[in-house]
Amino acid sequence: MAYDKKLLAAARRELERERTARADEIEERRHAVYAREPRIRAIDRELSSTAAAVLSAALKSGGDPEAAISRLRERNQSLQRERASLLGQLGLPADYLTDKPACPKCGDTGYQGSATCDCVKARYARLLKEQLSTVLPIQDQNFGRFNMDYYSARPDARLGVSPRENMEYNLDECKAYAAHFGKHSPNLLLYGSTGLGKTFLSTCIAEAVSERGFSVAYDTAINIVAAYETIKFGSGDGAAAAERAARYERADLLIIDDMGTEMGTAFTVSALYNLINTRLMAGRPMIINTNLLPETLSEKYSPAVASRLLGEFMALRFFGDDIRLIKKRQQREL
Repeated sequence: MAYDKKLLAAARRELERERTARADEIEERRHAVYAREPRIRAIDRELSSTAAAVLSAALKSGGDPEAAISRLRERNQSLQRERASLLGQLGLPADYLTDKPACPKCGDTGYQGSATCDCVKARYARLLKEQLSTVLPIQDQNFGRFNMDYYSARPDARLGVSPRENMEYNLDECKAYAAHFGKHSPNLLLYGSTGLGKTFLSTCIAEAVSERGFSVAYDTAINIVAAYETIKFGSGDGAAAAERAARYERADLLIIDDMGTEMGTAFTVSALYNLINTRLMAGRPMIINTNLLPETLSEKYSPAVASRLLGEFMALRFFGDDIRLIKKRQQREL
Protein backbone atom coordinates (compact mmCIF):
# COMPACT_ATOMS: atom_id res chain seq x y z
CA MET A 1 0.00 0.00 0.00
CA ALA A 2 1.41 3.39 -1.03
CA TYR A 3 0.68 5.94 1.68
CA ASP A 4 -0.03 9.53 0.72
CA LYS A 5 2.58 11.25 2.89
CA LYS A 6 0.54 14.42 3.32
CA LEU A 7 -2.56 12.54 4.43
CA LEU A 8 -0.56 10.25 6.72
CA ALA A 9 1.04 13.32 8.33
CA ALA A 10 -2.42 14.86 8.69
CA ALA A 11 -3.66 11.71 10.43
CA ARG A 12 -0.75 11.86 12.88
CA ARG A 13 -1.35 15.58 13.53
CA GLU A 14 -5.00 14.84 14.24
CA LEU A 15 -4.01 12.20 16.80
CA GLU A 16 -1.56 14.64 18.41
CA ARG A 17 -4.19 17.39 18.59
CA GLU A 18 -6.64 15.06 20.30
CA ARG A 19 -3.97 13.87 22.73
CA THR A 20 -3.05 17.47 23.57
CA ALA A 21 -6.70 18.45 23.98
CA ARG A 22 -7.28 15.54 26.35
CA ALA A 23 -4.19 16.45 28.39
CA ASP A 24 -5.40 20.05 28.60
CA GLU A 25 -8.79 18.85 29.80
CA ILE A 26 -7.18 16.68 32.50
CA GLU A 27 -5.11 19.68 33.61
CA GLU A 28 -8.24 21.83 33.90
CA ARG A 29 -9.94 19.09 35.90
CA ARG A 30 -6.90 18.86 38.15
CA HIS A 31 -6.91 22.59 38.95
CA ALA A 32 -10.65 22.51 39.71
CA VAL A 33 -10.31 19.46 41.98
CA TYR A 34 -7.29 20.88 43.80
CA ALA A 35 -9.26 24.04 44.52
CA ARG A 36 -12.07 22.01 46.06
CA GLU A 37 -9.85 19.54 47.94
CA PRO A 38 -6.20 20.68 48.50
CA ARG A 39 -5.36 17.33 50.13
CA ILE A 40 -5.56 15.66 46.69
CA ARG A 41 -2.86 18.04 45.41
CA ALA A 42 -0.61 17.04 48.31
CA ILE A 43 -1.22 13.35 47.61
CA ASP A 44 -0.39 13.77 43.92
CA ARG A 45 2.83 15.57 44.78
CA GLU A 46 3.85 12.82 47.17
CA LEU A 47 2.98 10.09 44.68
CA SER A 48 5.11 11.72 42.01
CA SER A 49 8.13 12.24 44.26
CA THR A 50 8.11 9.32 46.70
CA ALA A 51 9.59 6.67 44.43
CA ALA A 52 12.73 8.55 43.53
CA ALA A 53 13.28 9.73 47.08
CA VAL A 54 12.89 6.31 48.73
CA LEU A 55 15.05 4.46 46.24
CA SER A 56 17.76 7.11 46.35
CA ALA A 57 17.87 7.00 50.13
CA ALA A 58 18.06 3.20 50.16
CA LEU A 59 20.91 3.14 47.68
CA LYS A 60 22.89 5.84 49.49
CA SER A 61 22.59 4.11 52.86
CA GLY A 62 23.42 0.72 51.45
CA GLY A 63 20.05 -0.58 52.54
CA ASP A 64 17.98 -3.30 50.92
CA PRO A 65 16.29 -1.90 47.77
CA GLU A 66 13.63 -4.66 47.96
CA ALA A 67 12.59 -3.52 51.42
CA ALA A 68 12.48 0.09 50.27
CA ILE A 69 10.35 -0.88 47.28
CA SER A 70 7.97 -2.80 49.56
CA ARG A 71 7.56 0.19 51.87
CA LEU A 72 7.07 2.44 48.85
CA ARG A 73 4.39 0.15 47.42
CA GLU A 74 2.48 0.09 50.70
CA ARG A 75 2.69 3.87 51.06
CA ASN A 76 1.55 4.47 47.47
CA GLN A 77 -1.37 2.09 47.81
CA SER A 78 -2.45 3.87 50.98
CA LEU A 79 -2.23 7.26 49.26
CA GLN A 80 -4.17 6.01 46.24
CA ARG A 81 -6.95 4.66 48.47
CA GLU A 82 -7.15 7.99 50.27
CA ARG A 83 -7.18 9.84 46.94
CA ALA A 84 -9.97 7.67 45.54
CA SER A 85 -11.98 8.20 48.71
CA LEU A 86 -11.59 11.99 48.51
CA LEU A 87 -12.62 12.02 44.83
CA GLY A 88 -15.64 9.90 45.73
CA GLN A 89 -16.64 12.43 48.39
CA LEU A 90 -16.60 15.06 45.63
CA GLY A 91 -18.90 12.87 43.54
CA LEU A 92 -16.14 11.99 41.07
CA PRO A 93 -14.85 8.60 39.87
CA ALA A 94 -11.45 7.39 41.04
CA ASP A 95 -9.95 7.79 37.54
CA TYR A 96 -11.32 11.31 37.01
CA LEU A 97 -7.80 12.77 36.89
CA THR A 98 -6.24 9.91 34.93
CA ASP A 99 -5.23 10.61 31.32
CA LYS A 100 -6.40 7.46 29.51
CA PRO A 101 -5.19 7.09 25.91
CA ALA A 102 -7.84 6.67 23.23
CA CYS A 103 -5.80 3.83 21.71
CA PRO A 104 -4.58 1.22 24.21
CA LYS A 105 -2.38 -0.39 21.54
CA CYS A 106 -0.02 2.55 21.07
CA GLY A 107 -0.88 4.85 23.97
CA ASP A 108 -1.74 7.53 21.37
CA THR A 109 1.83 7.67 20.08
CA GLY A 110 0.70 6.47 16.66
CA TYR A 111 3.29 3.68 16.61
CA GLN A 112 3.46 0.06 17.69
CA GLY A 113 7.18 -0.42 17.80
CA SER A 114 8.38 0.99 14.49
CA ALA A 115 5.10 0.24 12.68
CA THR A 116 2.22 2.64 12.15
CA CYS A 117 -0.58 1.86 14.60
CA ASP A 118 -4.02 0.78 13.40
CA CYS A 119 -5.54 3.90 14.97
CA VAL A 120 -3.52 6.08 12.58
CA LYS A 121 -4.40 3.80 9.67
CA ALA A 122 -8.10 4.21 10.48
CA ARG A 123 -7.76 7.99 10.54
CA TYR A 124 -5.81 7.84 7.29
CA ALA A 125 -8.56 5.79 5.63
CA ARG A 126 -11.18 8.32 6.74
CA LEU A 127 -9.13 11.22 5.37
CA LEU A 128 -8.71 9.32 2.10
CA LYS A 129 -12.48 8.98 1.79
CA GLU A 130 -12.97 12.65 2.61
CA GLN A 131 -10.45 13.59 -0.07
CA LEU A 132 -12.09 11.25 -2.58
CA SER A 133 -15.53 12.68 -1.83
CA THR A 134 -14.38 16.05 -3.17
CA VAL A 135 -14.05 14.59 -6.68
CA LEU A 136 -16.51 11.66 -6.63
CA PRO A 137 -20.05 11.39 -5.17
CA ILE A 138 -19.16 8.35 -3.07
CA GLN A 139 -21.96 9.06 -0.58
CA ASP A 140 -24.59 8.57 -3.30
CA GLN A 141 -22.80 6.22 -5.66
CA ASN A 142 -21.83 3.00 -3.93
CA PHE A 143 -22.68 -0.68 -4.28
CA GLY A 144 -25.58 -0.35 -1.85
CA ARG A 145 -27.26 2.19 -4.12
CA PHE A 146 -26.74 0.45 -7.44
CA ASN A 147 -30.16 0.00 -9.11
CA MET A 148 -30.52 -2.85 -11.56
CA ASP A 149 -34.04 -1.72 -12.54
CA TYR A 150 -32.62 0.65 -15.18
CA TYR A 151 -31.38 -2.30 -17.24
CA SER A 152 -33.78 -4.12 -19.52
CA ALA A 153 -34.39 -7.85 -19.10
CA ARG A 154 -35.09 -8.16 -22.84
CA PRO A 155 -32.24 -10.01 -24.61
CA ASP A 156 -30.17 -8.05 -27.09
CA ALA A 157 -30.64 -9.55 -30.56
CA ARG A 158 -26.95 -9.18 -31.48
CA LEU A 159 -25.34 -10.25 -28.22
CA GLY A 160 -27.78 -12.91 -27.06
CA VAL A 161 -28.01 -11.65 -23.46
CA SER A 162 -30.04 -8.89 -21.88
CA PRO A 163 -28.55 -5.64 -20.54
CA ARG A 164 -29.64 -6.75 -17.06
CA GLU A 165 -27.86 -10.10 -17.28
CA ASN A 166 -24.77 -8.32 -18.55
CA MET A 167 -24.88 -5.76 -15.74
CA GLU A 168 -25.40 -8.45 -13.11
CA TYR A 169 -22.16 -9.99 -14.34
CA ASN A 170 -20.37 -6.61 -14.40
CA LEU A 171 -21.64 -5.76 -10.93
CA ASP A 172 -20.42 -9.07 -9.50
CA GLU A 173 -17.01 -8.58 -11.13
CA CYS A 174 -16.70 -5.05 -9.75
CA LYS A 175 -17.76 -6.11 -6.26
CA ALA A 176 -15.20 -8.91 -6.27
CA TYR A 177 -12.56 -6.53 -7.59
CA ALA A 178 -13.20 -4.06 -4.76
CA ALA A 179 -13.36 -6.76 -2.08
CA HIS A 180 -10.06 -8.34 -3.09
CA PHE A 181 -8.25 -5.23 -4.27
CA GLY A 182 -4.52 -5.24 -3.64
CA LYS A 183 -1.14 -4.59 -5.20
CA HIS A 184 -1.54 -7.41 -7.71
CA SER A 185 -5.12 -6.65 -8.77
CA PRO A 186 -5.77 -6.61 -12.53
CA ASN A 187 -6.63 -3.54 -14.59
CA LEU A 188 -10.21 -2.96 -15.73
CA LEU A 189 -11.41 -1.48 -19.02
CA LEU A 190 -15.07 -0.48 -18.79
CA TYR A 191 -16.38 0.34 -22.25
CA GLY A 192 -19.71 1.16 -23.88
CA SER A 193 -22.01 4.06 -24.70
CA THR A 194 -22.66 6.98 -22.34
CA GLY A 195 -25.11 6.75 -19.46
CA LEU A 196 -24.75 3.02 -18.78
CA GLY A 197 -23.11 3.10 -15.34
CA LYS A 198 -19.38 2.94 -16.06
CA THR A 199 -18.53 5.94 -13.88
CA PHE A 200 -21.06 4.81 -11.26
CA LEU A 201 -19.44 1.39 -10.88
CA SER A 202 -15.96 2.97 -10.88
CA THR A 203 -17.11 5.21 -8.04
CA CYS A 204 -18.47 2.18 -6.18
CA ILE A 205 -15.07 0.51 -6.44
CA ALA A 206 -13.30 3.71 -5.38
CA GLU A 207 -15.51 4.05 -2.29
CA ALA A 208 -14.98 0.44 -1.22
CA VAL A 209 -11.23 0.48 -1.89
CA SER A 210 -10.64 3.76 -0.05
CA GLU A 211 -12.66 2.39 2.88
CA ARG A 212 -9.89 -0.20 3.26
CA GLY A 213 -7.19 2.48 3.30
CA PHE A 214 -5.97 2.26 -0.29
CA SER A 215 -5.31 5.56 -2.04
CA VAL A 216 -7.43 6.31 -5.11
CA ALA A 217 -6.72 8.94 -7.76
CA TYR A 218 -9.62 9.81 -10.04
CA ASP A 219 -9.79 12.23 -12.96
CA THR A 220 -11.03 12.56 -16.50
CA ALA A 221 -8.63 11.97 -19.37
CA ILE A 222 -9.05 15.63 -20.35
CA ASN A 223 -7.91 16.86 -16.92
CA ILE A 224 -5.06 14.36 -16.78
CA VAL A 225 -3.70 15.52 -20.12
CA ALA A 226 -4.14 19.15 -19.02
CA ALA A 227 -1.98 18.50 -15.95
CA TYR A 228 0.84 17.08 -18.07
CA GLU A 229 0.50 19.96 -20.55
CA THR A 230 0.94 22.42 -17.69
CA ILE A 231 4.07 20.61 -16.52
CA LYS A 232 5.47 20.40 -20.05
CA PHE A 233 4.66 23.88 -21.31
CA GLY A 234 4.37 25.91 -18.08
CA SER A 235 0.93 27.25 -18.95
CA GLY A 236 -0.51 27.33 -15.41
CA ASP A 237 0.11 26.34 -11.81
CA GLY A 238 3.04 23.98 -12.26
CA ALA A 239 3.25 22.97 -8.61
CA ALA A 240 -0.41 21.96 -8.44
CA ALA A 241 -0.14 20.10 -11.75
CA ALA A 242 2.95 18.24 -10.54
CA GLU A 243 1.13 17.23 -7.35
CA ARG A 244 -1.81 15.92 -9.37
CA ALA A 245 0.52 14.02 -11.70
CA ALA A 246 2.26 12.45 -8.70
CA ARG A 247 -1.12 11.18 -7.45
CA TYR A 248 -1.95 9.76 -10.88
CA GLU A 249 1.34 7.87 -10.94
CA ARG A 250 1.61 6.72 -7.31
CA ALA A 251 -1.93 6.08 -6.05
CA ASP A 252 -2.79 2.47 -5.28
CA LEU A 253 -5.63 2.73 -7.80
CA LEU A 254 -5.98 5.20 -10.69
CA ILE A 255 -9.35 5.73 -12.37
CA ILE A 256 -9.23 7.45 -15.77
CA ASP A 257 -12.74 8.53 -16.76
CA ASP A 258 -14.06 9.49 -20.19
CA MET A 259 -10.96 8.35 -22.05
CA GLY A 260 -11.49 9.11 -25.71
CA THR A 261 -13.09 12.54 -25.18
CA GLU A 262 -9.74 14.35 -25.05
CA MET A 263 -8.19 16.00 -28.11
CA GLY A 264 -6.34 13.47 -30.25
CA THR A 265 -2.97 15.18 -30.50
CA ALA A 266 0.47 13.62 -30.49
CA PHE A 267 1.10 15.06 -27.02
CA THR A 268 -2.18 13.65 -25.69
CA VAL A 269 -1.38 10.15 -26.93
CA SER A 270 2.16 10.40 -25.56
CA ALA A 271 1.03 11.66 -22.13
CA LEU A 272 -1.58 8.92 -21.70
CA TYR A 273 0.78 6.24 -22.99
CA ASN A 274 3.54 7.29 -20.57
CA LEU A 275 1.12 7.35 -17.61
CA ILE A 276 -0.42 3.97 -18.43
CA ASN A 277 2.95 2.38 -19.15
CA THR A 278 4.50 3.81 -15.97
CA ARG A 279 1.78 2.28 -13.85
CA LEU A 280 1.89 -1.03 -15.71
CA MET A 281 5.64 -1.24 -15.16
CA ALA A 282 5.18 -0.45 -11.46
CA GLY A 283 2.33 -2.96 -11.09
CA ARG A 284 -0.16 -0.31 -9.96
CA PRO A 285 -3.76 -1.14 -10.97
CA MET A 286 -5.96 1.10 -13.14
CA ILE A 287 -9.58 1.38 -14.18
CA ILE A 288 -10.25 3.09 -17.50
CA ASN A 289 -13.73 4.13 -18.63
CA THR A 290 -14.29 4.83 -22.31
CA ASN A 291 -17.10 5.19 -24.82
CA LEU A 292 -14.86 3.68 -27.48
CA LEU A 293 -15.21 0.10 -28.61
CA PRO A 294 -12.08 -2.08 -28.54
CA GLU A 295 -11.83 -2.14 -32.32
CA THR A 296 -11.74 1.68 -32.49
CA LEU A 297 -9.03 2.18 -29.85
CA SER A 298 -6.23 1.85 -32.39
CA GLU A 299 -7.92 4.52 -34.53
CA LYS A 300 -7.97 7.02 -31.66
CA TYR A 301 -4.60 6.11 -30.16
CA SER A 302 -1.29 4.65 -31.22
CA PRO A 303 -0.92 0.87 -31.64
CA ALA A 304 1.19 0.89 -28.46
CA VAL A 305 -1.64 2.39 -26.39
CA ALA A 306 -4.26 0.11 -27.95
CA SER A 307 -2.06 -2.92 -27.35
CA ARG A 308 -1.74 -2.15 -23.65
CA LEU A 309 -5.45 -1.46 -23.20
CA LEU A 310 -6.47 -4.65 -24.98
CA GLY A 311 -3.68 -6.87 -23.66
CA GLU A 312 -3.21 -5.69 -20.07
CA PHE A 313 -6.80 -4.87 -19.05
CA MET A 314 -9.80 -7.06 -18.26
CA ALA A 315 -12.62 -5.69 -20.43
CA LEU A 316 -16.21 -5.30 -19.20
CA ARG A 317 -18.75 -4.29 -21.84
CA PHE A 318 -21.73 -2.04 -21.04
CA PHE A 319 -24.80 -1.86 -23.25
CA GLY A 320 -28.46 -0.93 -22.96
CA ASP A 321 -30.51 2.28 -22.74
CA ASP A 322 -29.03 5.58 -21.51
CA ILE A 323 -29.93 5.75 -17.80
CA ARG A 324 -29.84 9.54 -17.81
CA LEU A 325 -32.53 9.62 -20.50
CA ILE A 326 -34.59 7.03 -18.61
CA LYS A 327 -34.48 9.19 -15.47
CA LYS A 328 -35.49 12.32 -17.41
CA ARG A 329 -38.42 10.47 -18.95
CA GLN A 330 -39.52 9.19 -15.55
CA GLN A 331 -39.37 12.71 -14.09
CA ARG A 332 -41.56 14.07 -16.92
CA GLU A 333 -44.11 11.34 -16.25
CA LEU A 334 -44.43 12.25 -12.56
